[in-house]
Amino acid sequence: MIRKIQTIFLLTLVFCGSAFASSEDADQTTWEESLIKGNIEVSEWFDGMAEGIDLFLAGKKVTDRVNESNVRISNSTYLIEKQGVQNETNLEVNLRLPNVEDYWQLKFSDYDETEDRGVQNTYLRQTPREKNYGATVGLFKKLGNVRTAFQPRVALKDPLEVAHSLTFESVAEVKDRYKINPKLEFFANPNVGAGIFHALNFNFQLNKKWGLSLINEGQYEDKIHTYRATNGLSFGQVLTPKTSLSYNFFTGSNNRDNYHLESYSVSIGWYHLLYKRMLDYSISPHLDFNREGGFTGVAGLNFGFGVNF
Repeated sequence: MIRKIQTIFLLTLVFCGSAFASSEDADQTTWEESLIKGNIEVSEWFDGMAEGIDLFLAGKKVTDRVNESNVRISNSTYLIEKQGVQNETNLEVNLRLPNVEDYWQLKFSDYDETEDRGVQNTYLRQTPREKNYGATVGLFKKLGNVRTAFQPRVALKDPLEVAHSLTFESVAEVKDRYKINPKLEFFANPNVGAGIFHALNFNFQLNKKWGLSLINEGQYEDKIHTYRATNGLSFGQVLTPKTSLSYNFFTGSNNRDNYHLESYSVSIGWYHLLYKRMLDYSISPHLDFNREGGFTGVAGLNFGFGVNF
């Protein structure tokens, strides 16, 4: 299994490196100029629309802060041994309105971004997100060293669905040696009911190129009376200012019927910022061992590509 992952990973890197290798001919220059021009035009149109909405709601300009609105289109492909290939494309519109409220944020997306809590639903995700078109209003405020966020979300369904998330998060640095990142989130949505997510993660900066993260997360869902925990570690390696690698090992446990080890996995993550903060891609081969499959290794590969405006 490990050889399969290594082969897939190396072949993918070779392909991507060849596909995006720099060239000095005129065609390459024209392609770059067209890409930059198109990105600027879309960004300027969206920024103008966001500023117009901002000034309309506020009535007048009350701040000189730069509007940080942005749009991201991403595509993710998931390949799992004996299960075939799954693909998804997501759109995320992050609309900031600085004149309306300093700590107010409006976001439109075709999935519920509040469900992206924990490592299993972010860079370790192995299945496409459920399509869920809607809008999230974010209210943010710092209470001392604690960052609080209240994010109600309306899903465009028939009938309309409403979800809520209240988060408390902080980062504490211990004598320039490591950082502690505690997080507590209370959430409720129509699918899982009410629940609590908690995390206590530790980050060690070993040197300029290497870092170590210890992950400790848990989530309880009241509707199905299930508690799931994720524990593990991740070594991060900075190769260049635009390229990084991570080496990960995680275990998963739950309390149904009794608290037990449900799975463990090993993975490698590759991230590369391709071009001027506009294009990026990621590759993550992984090997998973689940209790349901008798802890037999199952190989997989995740590939993601994103465009930012």
